[in-house]
Amino acid sequence: MTVYQTPKNHRKKLLFNRWLIQHKIIPGDFVFIAICIAALIYFTIRQPLFITTLGCSSILFLSLWHIARAIPIVERYIGGKIRFWHVTTAIITSTALCSVLDSPANAIFLSGLEAFMQQLAQGAASAGGQAISAEVITLIFNLIRGAFLLLVAAASLFAYNQAQQGNDWRPIVTQVALAFAIVIAIDVVTFLFVGNGSGVAGG
Repeated sequence: MTVYQTPKNHRKKLLFNRWLIQHKIIPGDFVFIAICIAALIYFTIRQPLFITTLGCSSILFLSLWHIARAIPIVERYIGGKIRFWHVTTAIITSTALCSVLDSPANAIFLSGLEAFMQQLAQGAASAGGQAISAEVITLIFNLIRGAFLLLVAAASLFAYNQAQQGNDWRPIVTQVALAFAIVIAIDVVTFLFVGNGSGVAGG
């Protein structure tokens, strides 16, 4: 049975590799694919206007992508080939930023965890413990968001500087993308366990 199973698994692997080659997907694209899938699921659950914003962002960035493909000098200046998954990551990022600008008082990232911490503080105060103001918790989470944005901005400038000097800038961009993925993963886990902060889990 093992003799028959090995060729079967080998054929599946060959078919999978052929599919990757057909769609021009390289192993370095797997990180972008995972980020896109996770972000798509997350924003579809959390943002009602996600489809509209996503559609507008898709039209913009896909148009820019086709322009970049029509003008090879753009990719030569960047120092790498712009792939579909890179464009999709930019679409997801712009959708997130537009959602934040649309409602700046209601931040998307870590909002569920922030609401849950405020609920815990209120529960501790009602139980006779030391009260923690909701404004203090909000300030702490805003500081975390601000520090995260500063780190992303610094990493982006460093990546641009590396590209200008002819060095490899892609590992830096990959780390920034992983940082976004970690924040999204925290929000997804928070939503699954405590819901929107009211203690009612999602699903």
